[in-house]
Parts: sequence; structure tokens; C-alpha cells
Amino acid sequence: MLGIETALDRCGRNDSSLALAVTRMALLSPRAAAGVAIVSLGLLAPFASAQSNAVTAPSTSPSSAGSFVPITPSAVVIPPAPSAPPPVNESHPAPLAPPGRAIAGWGSLWQEFGRGNPDMRVALDEMERAEAATRIAWGGVLPNASGQVIFSHVPSSGSPGTFIIGRGDFMAAQLSITAPLVNLRGIHAIGTARVSEDIAALSLADVRRRVAVALARQALAIAAAAKLANIDRVNVDAALDRLDLTRRRITAGVGDQRDLVRAQQDLATARAVIPGDDEALRQAREALAQLIGQTGDLGIGADPQALEQEMLRFCGSSNELVRPDVEMAKVQVVIAERNVDDILLKFAPTLSASASLSAAGPAFDGPYQSGWSLGAVLTIPLYDGGVRYGERRDRVALVDEARANVIKTQVGVEIETAQARRAIGVAEDAMVSAREARDLAREYDRLARIAYANGAAGTTNFDLIDAGRQLRAAEETLVVRELDIAKARVSLPFIEGRCEGVKTSGS
Repeated sequence: MLGIETALDRCGRNDSSLALAVTRMALLSPRAAAGVAIVSLGLLAPFASAQSNAVTAPSTSPSSAGSFVPITPSAVVIPPAPSAPPPVNESHPAPLAPPGRAIAGWGSLWQEFGRGNPDMRVALDEMERAEAATRIAWGGVLPNASGQVIFSHVPSSGSPGTFIIGRGDFMAAQLSITAPLVNLRGIHAIGTARVSEDIAALSLADVRRRVAVALARQALAIAAAAKLANIDRVNVDAALDRLDLTRRRITAGVGDQRDLVRAQQDLATARAVIPGDDEALRQAREALAQLIGQTGDLGIGADPQALEQEMLRFCGSSNELVRPDVEMAKVQVVIAERNVDDILLKFAPTLSASASLSAAGPAFDGPYQSGWSLGAVLTIPLYDGGVRYGERRDRVALVDEARANVIKTQVGVEIETAQARRAIGVAEDAMVSAREARDLAREYDRLARIAYANGAAGTTNFDLIDAGRQLRAAEETLVVRELDIAKARVSLPFIEGRCEGVKTSGS
């Protein structure tokens, strides 16, 4: 009793000591704690009532800087409860909108790709240009023939304004033929142009490989996005079931308005992701149409597993690893070396022969005088001011750059291939964990439904909603992990360069 009296005496002298005194007595003696609590409750009521009218705001004077300002019940403002909870859309979500055009599977998609992809069209045009360059190079070693006709009219003095053919008119015709006899540089240019054709063919193969892997990934992304959009609608239906179960429990006298609002909030959260996921699906369809050079949205009529198996069959089981970009980098070295040789051949002499036939005389009357000539030209380059020496230094530097690019390409391909092989194992491990988490979340949701419906002790509406939220997150994570492993499996043959379908199918 002495401790309680001391605490009360302190409380009477200093209002800030009440809480401290009660706390200390509670720690010293459990029995005294009960007495302290009872007495303090009796003291707080009149004390708070007396202070509620005297204190309206914290004092800023120096004398009250460290004093305790109590918060009275009248200072706490509780908003009034609405007459009814906020409305929530309880309709079933609309079904997924179909694409503007659907393709059955990978085979049809590959045919569409070959006909309309802009990158493929550019690569084909580059190959056509390389073949045209070869034909141009042949013009340096093949004979050239040209014909020339000259007509000269002299108006007569009597009628200068008229055009009448007279004896003063003159006509001449000439046929000239020039044939290179020795042109080492021209012959070398033909070989270089043919190597450029090989580079264009390898570039076409690499474009086909790169666009094909992008096409495969995008097709799988569409299938996964469609699956995720369907899961969103299933989740909304499950949230509607939880809301109905909550209402039945409240009707039975278990729960309050907070449980109903929490279930409605769960339904609104489940419905809120549908527009975003539907838009992501539409954008994926549009990206697929863009890859094959079309507008609108393009869908895939196969599930991710069937699509993956069809793509793997398309690539086959070949172990031959040929990356077109690596081969193209090596051929670029050959081109660079041939360009050095081209500068050296500028020092070689050239020999050409020419022949001409001619006839000249009065226009359309005659007689015509004919003539012919034969000639040969030997050209020996002696000195050009040092241009060829500078060009040779430039071409030698380009050879070294091409060799460095080969090393860079090979290293990049090896790293990319190693990462693609590891990606399969990483994706498989992540998918196993995601499937386990989904199965556990599904079982937890089932048990929470049963426990809440049967009124099990300790099971609240919060447990029911939380179980549904975890199941939604686990389902979405599993879809993403399945997409990761499908992309990793499909991408590997393209990245390694052993997809037979890309090599053998026409464009």
C-alpha cells in the first residue's frame, strides 16, 4: 500500500508521473499491479475530464515545454460509418477476345515469315546485289563492242529554212571492238565478287536464324500470355466464390462488416489485373504480326507445350554446329586479304586490243569509203604519287580488323551458347520450385475454404482471403517459369546453329 500511496501522491503533484508510477509498480509486484490499475482507472476519469476543457492545443511556453499533454476522448474524431459498403463489380469477366487472325502452328507461321518479313526481304535484296556485282566484275575482262552513226546536214543556200537531204549531207558509221588481253586485276575482282556472294548467302542464313528465334520466342510468349489471361478470369471466379462464402457466414451470425469489405476488396484486386494482362496479350499478338511484316494482331492456335514440341521437331536432332555469323566473319577476312591483293595488282601492266570498221560518204547516196584498223595498248603503271602505297596500308589494317572481329564473334557465340545451355537447367529448377509453391498454395487455399466454411476455431476471413491471394501469385509465377523453360529449350538449337529447318527450308 505504501507504493500505491506514493504513486498516487506523485500523480497528484505531477500529471506526467502517472503512467511511469503505474508501470513501475506493475513490474515490482503483480499483486500491487492490480491495485494500481484499479486506482489509476478511477483517477484518470476525473483528471481527463478536468483537462479536456483546459487544454486545447500543445503549449509553446518555456514552462510547459517538457510536460505531458493528454489526448482526450473528445479530441479523437471517428468518421461515421457509411450506410452500405462501397459497390463492387460482381459480374463474371468477359471471355478473352479472339485475335484478328489466328495461325494453326509453327509450320504455318514459318511460311508466313518467309514471305513477308522485312529483314528477310532486305537480306534477299543484298544477295541479289552481290550477284549483280559479280556480273559487273565480268565486264572488266570480256570484250566490249560499240557502234556509232554520224549524220551531218548542210542546208542549201536557196532554202535555208527547209530540211531537204542534198548532196552536201554526209553520213559515217563505225563499229569498234575492244578486248582485254591481260588484265590480272579484273580477273581477281571476279573472284572477290564471288566471295562477296558467299557473304551475302551467309548473311541471309544468319538473318533467318536470328528472326526465327525471335519468332519462336514471340509465339511462345503469346501462348503464355493467353494462358495468364485465362488464369485471371479463373481467379475472379474464385474471388466471387470467397465473397459468397463470406456472405453466408455473416448471415449465419459469424463475422462482421469488415469481413465483407475484405472479400469485396479481394474481388476488386483480382479483377484489376485483367485489363493489363489482356492488353499485354494484344501487344504480343501485334509484335508477332510485325515480325512477319503485317499489321493487326496475329494469334497462335496451339498451347505452349504443343508449340514447343513442333518447334523442336522443326529443328531436328543434328549435332552439327554451324553459326552463319561466325562463318561470315571468317569470310570477311578472305575479302580483306583479297582487297590487299587488289592494290598489289594495280602495279601489274595491262594489255588490250582494239579493232574498228568504218564507212563514210554522201548521205543515202554514196559511194561510201570503207576502212578498218587494228591496235594494241600496253599500259604500264609507273608512279601515281604514292596513292597505291597508302591504299595498301589501309587495306592491311582492315585485314587485322577483320581477324579481330572473328575472335570477337567466336567468343561471343561461345558465351551465348554456354549461357543458353545453362538457362535450361536454371529454368527447370525455377519451374520445379514454382510448381511446388503453386501446389502448396492450392492446398492451403482448399484447407482455408473448408475451415472457414465449417467455422473452425482460429480461422478467420483474413486467412481465407490471404490464401486466395497467395494462390493467385503462385499461379502467375508458374506461368512465367513455364514460359522461361520453353523459351530456353526452343532457343538453344537456333543459338547453337544446329536447327536443320532453318538451313534447309526455302525463303
